[in-house]
Amino acid sequence: MEKHIEMTVFEKLLGLLKAALNIRYMSSDEIEEELKCIISDMEPEDWNELVRIAVKNSVACLLYDLLEYISDIPENARDGIEAYSRRIACANYRMLILNKQLAELFERAGIRYCLMKGMAAAADFPVPDLRKAGDIDLLLIDVQDSERAVAVLAQLGFKPEKEQHSLHHISMVDSTGLEIEVHTMLAEPFDNSAINRYLEKLIPECGKHVRKKEVMGIGITMLEDAFHAYELLLHMLQHFLRAGFGVKLLCDWVVFWNRGVDEQNREQYLKLVKESGLKGFSDTITRTCIKYLGLKRDNVLWMEPYPTDKNREDVDKDTELFLRELEDAEEFGSAKNRMVALRGNGVFDYVREFHHQMHLNFPKAGKIFLFWPVLWIITLVRFLRNNRKIRSVSGRELLENAGKRGKLVANMRLFEKQR
Repeated sequence: MEKHIEMTVFEKLLGLLKAALNIRYMSSDEIEEELKCIISDMEPEDWNELVRIAVKNSVACLLYDLLEYISDIPENARDGIEAYSRRIACANYRMLILNKQLAELFERAGIRYCLMKGMAAAADFPVPDLRKAGDIDLLLIDVQDSERAVAVLAQLGFKPEKEQHSLHHISMVDSTGLEIEVHTMLAEPFDNSAINRYLEKLIPECGKHVRKKEVMGIGITMLEDAFHAYELLLHMLQHFLRAGFGVKLLCDWVVFWNRGVDEQNREQYLKLVKESGLKGFSDTITRTCIKYLGLKRDNVLWMEPYPTDKNREDVDKDTELFLRELEDAEEFGSAKNRMVALRGNGVFDYVREFHHQMHLNFPKAGKIFLFWPVLWIITLVRFLRNNRKIRSVSGRELLENAGKRGKLVANMRLFEKQR
């Protein structure tokens, strides 16, 4: 890695993550040389800031294996990474054992399901137990199994949360606060009816592409590569269009494609993203991972992530803007001055998104046209109240931020189908 003339602390974190995600492909000498280029000029305050950002993005644990190659890291920074990594590993072991119990109960009940997101993504990491998973996400192959799935989880001490904020998954928690989400769709509704219909029809097809994979000695049920990659992409898109997401989900993308995927799954993945209009978003994610996180270019060139109908400088500029978007977001858009990303920055884009949020907040009442004016008012009052009491930022600042992100979304040609 060439030493940058100037690297921000965030860029240094990306460099360390790049080495951590590809550590299995590098010799000790190569790792030491890579790290030397990144950290040679770091001061103690830089390390403190780097660890703070890494924790905010839930990736500090991924740096753990690099510590043996770094001798001059301040003791408090080393201790912070080690302590955080131990907490994450313990939590992951607990979820892994819970998944084993859950699998046995579901099999006994004849409920078909698969794991999504964190637990499934961890399988591709150099050290799976260091990939932070905040909860367990289950996808039911048959929506009719929802009630029985809830009953099975009750046997493990999980109860439905009093307030359910989603249309297509049920959140359940146990006495310790551990959460399991029971999904009946690959993603919650977008503000585009075509992709929502597409995703609804895709669930039966997902049922034909389920496989077993071993993670830390325990077998898990997950989707085959093409569909697994697609649900990872949908997860990123869902968070991106809401308040954003940090670099952790990009790490999932890097380790998945770097291990290699067969031609059949490549073709299936391209079919999925082109049919659903997500090729532009997929390409942006892929280009960002190539440039900053060590995704092997040769492993993904078949995707054609660099569009031929755009100037390369403009493409690179979009990639840089997307990286800055990730830097601002922290994990899952936790920064206060963030809300949804609009699909553009015109008046209609604001109105469309506001109407979409109304339907998400009032899924049943929103189906009745006559209720819309009242529901719009309630949605607006909630928006203004939450900004003041929870975020402590102005509505104008949030809307301006959403508009800026909307320009980035527009360049992705989101939901435009390709052949």
